[in-house]
Amino acid sequence: MNTEEATTASRPGVSSEDGFTIIEVLVTAVVIAVVMGATFGALQAAGRAGSEQRHHAESYAIAQKDQARLRSLQVSQLDGLDETTTISAGGTDYDVHSTGQFVNDITGTASCEEGTNSSDYISITSVVTWPSIGNRPATVIKSIVAPPAGSRSEDTGALAVVIRDGQGNGIEGVPLSGSGAGSFSGSTGPTGCILFTDLPEGNYTLTPSTAAGVVDADGNPPAPIDTSVVGQSTNTLVLRYDTPGSIKVDFRTRINGSVQNTTQDTITIFNTGMTQEKAFGTVGSRATDVTATPVFPFSSPYAVYAGNCAANNPNPDDLTNPPAAAAMADVSVVAGQTANATIQLPALNLTVMSGNSSGNPGSPVNGATVKVTDTECTVGGNPVKRTLTTNSSGKLDTPGLPYGTYDVCAYRPSTNRKNTASNIEVKTTATDTNLTIYVGSFASGSSSGSCP
Repeated sequence: MNTEEATTASRPGVSSEDGFTIIEVLVTAVVIAVVMGATFGALQAAGRAGSEQRHHAESYAIAQKDQARLRSLQVSQLDGLDETTTISAGGTDYDVHSTGQFVNDITGTASCEEGTNSSDYISITSVVTWPSIGNRPATVIKSIVAPPAGSRSEDTGALAVVIRDGQGNGIEGVPLSGSGAGSFSGSTGPTGCILFTDLPEGNYTLTPSTAAGVVDADGNPPAPIDTSVVGQSTNTLVLRYDTPGSIKVDFRTRINGSVQNTTQDTITIFNTGMTQEKAFGTVGSRATDVTATPVFPFSSPYAVYAGNCAANNPNPDDLTNPPAAAAMADVSVVAGQTANATIQLPALNLTVMSGNSSGNPGSPVNGATVKVTDTECTVGGNPVKRTLTTNSSGKLDTPGLPYGTYDVCAYRPSTNRKNTASNIEVKTTATDTNLTIYVGSFASGSSSGSCP
């Protein structure tokens, strides 16, 4: 065996070692690529973080400059200020929202609380944002500016107006205007409040817009309001408006001893938030139901009863268990909706007879004209009267009446005779109020002629 052959024989794995070397080189290359990619990504993230830090720092500097600018403005320019400007810095556009508002020193907010408070200082706010801000918070700087002596005239003041709905929440976006010693206009903010400042002292007329479709506590469209402004103070008006609802009332009464559906002409509603009770319907125009609309949606229920006077209220003393509880209903009203209720009317079980007395009753009078006068209820200065007609049984087809005290007159056309009964209380729903009137020529109290 020669030397060359011996050398070759002593290195049997040369080709195998070459393969391992190639694999090692590839693995090393992959590791280097991964490390370089991660390093590059980290550098990118660091670059982005650094960029946003720079934006935040720049925005803070811009907000500080805006605060300095605001403090250099006059008080009249800061009052009610609300503007947005764009400032370019380092190739980025920054939006700057600047606001100014008179603030009460006691509440720390715009003075829309009831009472007379002074407007003590102006709150100025600078809010800065930029395109890549994403979900990060904006840069906000707030400070206050105390009005310097003499910056506001001694004969000027402020008028704060807050509008709340039936639940006590503020109503946004209600237009208001005013005239008098000066003039102003604007719309309520998110809390239902608006503050008109630097108004000459004197008398004003505040006019809420009716375009919003709201009503006041009495269910009426907003009407002009007389108010005033006192120098160096804030006069506050708290108004209540809301989208109206309705109350639909059906009627029942005792007829021939059983409770049945019937008709009625008017209803009255009342809530302690109203200035007075309010009637709906028309006396003499009987219907199976009467609807009260528009109605302010108070958080507390309405008392609802038949009739069109406070005297028809079956529970004027607000008793827990009133004698004629079924004659009224407690109804809650929701804005934009109709509430339903049912009322049982006290029944006047009247019978008109042709005779002279219970000992000589005669026969039931068909077609007798009956006039029922509510002695405690007047409209336009005149007592409320309802005209009814008897049937073949001498009775009323619709005996239900509003809770009250009545004078009753029955007239028989064929004999031209009438008779009356006075101070008849129709105030129970548990039983009928029975009454018989005799219209014979010799009946006590009988006279000729029709009922007045």
